[in-house]
Amino acid sequence: MSVALRSNNSTKYAAALLNLLLPSITHVSNTQDNNRLKADEPILLNIEIIVDEDVSYVANEQRLRDACTTALSLRDFDQGEIGIRVTTDAAIHQINRDHLGHDYPTDVISFSYSANSPRIEGELVVSVDTAAERAKDLGWSLEHELLLYVVHGTLHITGMDDHEPQDRLAMRGAERKVMLQLGINNIDQYAADGANPANNASLLTPGKLPPDHRLQPNDQHPPEDWT
Repeated sequence: MSVALRSNNSTKYAAALLNLLLPSITHVSNTQDNNRLKADEPILLNIEIIVDEDVSYVANEQRLRDACTTALSLRDFDQGEIGIRVTTDAAIHQINRDHLGHDYPTDVISFSYSANSPRIEGELVVSVDTAAERAKDLGWSLEHELLLYVVHGTLHITGMDDHEPQDRLAMRGAERKVMLQLGINNIDQYAADGANPANNASLLTPGKLPPDHRLQPNDQHPPEDWT
């Protein structure tokens, strides 16, 4: 799910807002993911990872950063701030209900604040519970499923969409490229529906909830007048 907020606030404000909604935080990890040539050069890209205290899974935070930065690089972004929140189904359910009016948990929700290459600001929230369930169903690792959510959400923040079939194909292609760059080579067999990537536009779409049916593309986004 992608949310385009009409706001001038930074991701730090966004993180504070979500913390008010869901205050159970175990730690915040803040790392500058840039390639500075000299120590006195300005920081280009800052990625903040927040993990809720009731998340039992120990995420590899560097891999999450790599997923985010690789997706950003593919879309020609290398400056700005991105927040990644790792949470539970209960927590993402609340965000989904309060901000999008959808009364169920989901896999990933992205908040885009600005995206003008090379600078970007945004935030994404991923559910480790949904990732665990989907990974079990698909037969691959929880880590890979979670990385896919980060990639998918980051691509939304950069401006990619999946409303229309052609847009979905472009999104799937971008996801595939990023996952391959992360060293995940057995991607196609873990398509959500197990379909042949040559003729299926929904390849690599993170699983949507409720678990017994998929959301239609137009249901994955807020109304046009959402603020």
